[in-house]
Amino acid sequence: WAVAAWSSGPMTAEEVLAMAPFKDHIDTLERGDIMMLGMPDMESRNELVVIMAVLVPASLESTVTTLQRQASDPNAPGMMAIHEIGDDLSASQIDALFRRLRFDVSEFSEVRRLMAIAPGNQHNFSSSEIALIREHAAAVPPGADVDAAAAMAAAMAAVLQQRYLAYRNQGLAGVTPYQVGPAQQAEPALELIAATESAVMVQERMPAYYGCLRHYPQCSAPRLVHQFFWNKQREDKRPLFVLKHWISDVQPAYALITERQYYLSHALSSLQVVIGCMPHRDGTLVVLLNQAFTDKVAIPIGRTIAKGIGRVQVEKRIRPMFERLRAAYAQ
Repeated sequence: WAVAAWSSGPMTAEEVLAMAPFKDHIDTLERGDIMMLGMPDMESRNELVVIMAVLVPASLESTVTTLQRQASDPNAPGMMAIHEIGDDLSASQIDALFRRLRFDVSEFSEVRRLMAIAPGNQHNFSSSEIALIREHAAAVPPGADVDAAAAMAAAMAAVLQQRYLAYRNQGLAGVTPYQVGPAQQAEPALELIAATESAVMVQERMPAYYGCLRHYPQCSAPRLVHQFFWNKQREDKRPLFVLKHWISDVQPAYALITERQYYLSHALSSLQVVIGCMPHRDGTLVVLLNQAFTDKVAIPIGRTIAKGIGRVQVEKRIRPMFERLRAAYAQ
């Protein structure tokens, strides 16, 4: 479907709009409204799939510029801090960038959760990361809230930095499992591999882009642009820390952008968004495939209900991206 539209460099917007499910929502798109659909038939056991599309009254170049600016917008809904990790940074500068992580006084409940860390689904940590956080916690005197906040910030910064460096050096092979129970793990690397390999048309007709998605950093291409970020966001009244990788292929006739969130400190296990832009009449058609993974919906009893709730949560995370894009070109 929409991924195929990106795989031939480029398929036209008219061809995409003739495909299901877009052809069934032409009126919505022509009005300038956002088309958003859950895709349960595409989902694996712990996966949530959402597709979106919108027609933007702006050129391809302007649309892509706006999307890229939004990727690092500190004023985005729920965003508390965002830092791009440039390729030109030294090891000491990278260390300093992660050490900017802080917990404020309104986040002591999260600090207390971390101080009492154990395997479970309240956080996404490996067994070695849990041991690291416990080591920091053990050095804090009882009742010293300010010291606890500083210690947990240092521990969280170390977790993010280690995961960032592992991903830059090894790609998905460097994404370690989460210890979500005494003998149970979640595998974000396998989830992201599955999300990437499900883009069959990208694999068949855009092999260089697919190779980068699947085998970064061993495989890339000169025309692809890579950007790396760490974010602090507000999610369900809790601070959420995210590591993400943007891979962009922007050409005069099309653009393909992937946002891969290869680490989230809680909530989802992993997330991958593929966004495509192509000229349409005097504007641009933007399509999006969002694949999110969470073991919170992988339960045998009530899975359909849990997935429905989870899909609503995913939609709440990604819909603002299109709402802000549309608002940028409001008449």
